[in-house]
Amino acid sequence: MEKTRLGRTNLEVTKMGLGGIALSTVMGGKDEETINKVIHAALDAGINFIDTSRVYMDSETNIGEVMKTRRKECILASKSHRRGYDEVLSDLEDSLKELQTDKIEIYQIHELEPDEISDVMKKGGTLDAFKKAKEQGLIDFIGLTSHHTDVTVEMMKTGEFDTVMFPFNVIEREPENEIVSLACSKDIGSIVMKALAGGVIRNIEKCHKFLNGYPLDNVLVGVANLAELEENLKYAESTEPLTAQELKEFEDEVAYLGKDFCRRCNYCMPCSNDIIISAMIHLTWQRVKGLSYDELSDDRKRSGNNLMLWWQACNECGQCEEKCPYDLPTIERKNDLMKLFSR
Repeated sequence: MEKTRLGRTNLEVTKMGLGGIALSTVMGGKDEETINKVIHAALDAGINFIDTSRVYMDSETNIGEVMKTRRKECILASKSHRRGYDEVLSDLEDSLKELQTDKIEIYQIHELEPDEISDVMKKGGTLDAFKKAKEQGLIDFIGLTSHHTDVTVEMMKTGEFDTVMFPFNVIEREPENEIVSLACSKDIGSIVMKALAGGVIRNIEKCHKFLNGYPLDNVLVGVANLAELEENLKYAESTEPLTAQELKEFEDEVAYLGKDFCRRCNYCMPCSNDIIISAMIHLTWQRVKGLSYDELSDDRKRSGNNLMLWWQACNECGQCEEKCPYDLPTIERKNDLMKLFSR
């Protein structure tokens, strides 16, 4: 596979990387055997970059099972969602254990929010913990991930980060105005997440062609099975970006999604009442959005009626909304669905 230099890290990574959310039995919904096959197949195909996180449930563990025999073939990246100095180092210790390695190439501050910047940058704060880990040889480079363009740009300007990870696709276009050019000028490695908008955009070829029009170092994809891996590999290798006409057609094709859709990142999980929030609430809400009960198909009505028991189990604790990086109104949508299907 084609490789590119990941900014000032000088690591040579494949243009396509494997995202870790889909490599969790809890968040990705697959069994360990399937995940194992996907990781092996990705490495066999030449992919050499895998990203995961402490908050991706058993993702690190599943990746670690493969790393036992194939560690030298892969550049690993993981993340800590914690902000305290000791908490970060504890997370890193767990990551190393689960990934079955003595060093992680890129360790990242995970999902930085605007009100957390001071905790990261203060003396004895988050960043100092990462620097300590680097001094100890436990990590090679320090990365940052965020769903907020302004936060990413502010932190890039500090000069403290070797890589940045950000959502970028035909719907979420904010990064093209500043992040991409700043990464190039400051030689910061650029890693794209949500390339397929969490799987909501189904035209995989156009997703890859869209991103091929930008000077990006790595594009992460989450794949559910070997077929999806093969499909992404096929189009990721294409170097032809979208033409102006193709871009216009693609924009029209996805316009109905708006910006308030669920990317199925599953950060909201697990639910204390075992509700699969992305599928049982957000995906269902998206499919019936703007429709009256009489306008629904019989299959959709049956599906809604079957899900009613799950919606009723929700105690509206609000934890899912607190964890959602896109601030989706989960409880409001659940109540909308209950009102629609209460017949």
